[in-house]
Amino acid sequence: MNFSARPTPTMLTKYTPLPTNAQPATTPEIGTIWVEFTTESAIGVKQMKEFCQHIDQHQFTTGILITQGPVTASALKSTIGLKDKWVETFQETDLLVNITHHELVPKHILMSAAEKKQLLERYRLKESQLPRIQTGDPMAKYLGLRRGQVVKIIRKSETAGRYASYRWTI
Repeated sequence: MNFSARPTPTMLTKYTPLPTNAQPATTPEIGTIWVEFTTESAIGVKQMKEFCQHIDQHQFTTGILITQGPVTASALKSTIGLKDKWVETFQETDLLVNITHHELVPKHILMSAAEKKQLLERYRLKESQLPRIQTGDPMAKYLGLRRGQVVKIIRKSETAGRYASYRWTI
């Protein structure tokens, strides 16, 4: 089974970097997504290259490959050569439970570029001074976080009711 999906206008806003003097016209970092479920027990370089070629030929920005078995390390390395493309892999067993609904996982909200700039100005911080979250973190993978993005994490607190913390994606 496979299908494609287009981003909503809200998502386009969140994934569009702010214009700078060097680059006054910016384009969104996201676009059409290709999702493919495969029934093969293990994914090697050959299968991954075919998947990447399909993404490249049909001008998809992001590809999500959902497998029954593990993806080899060499197959993951073969995705590095894609220019301006993003490939994410998940095993079916990882998707059986929606981790965002678990009681111990706080709410994660991706901040837009404008919200990120406002946050850094408000607290007089540099990106590197924020706590970090890795792209391999389960919630970062679930949200599709990319390097340099900031996520707002809202936690419950006995004393404050709830509080927000921010993480910079590395």
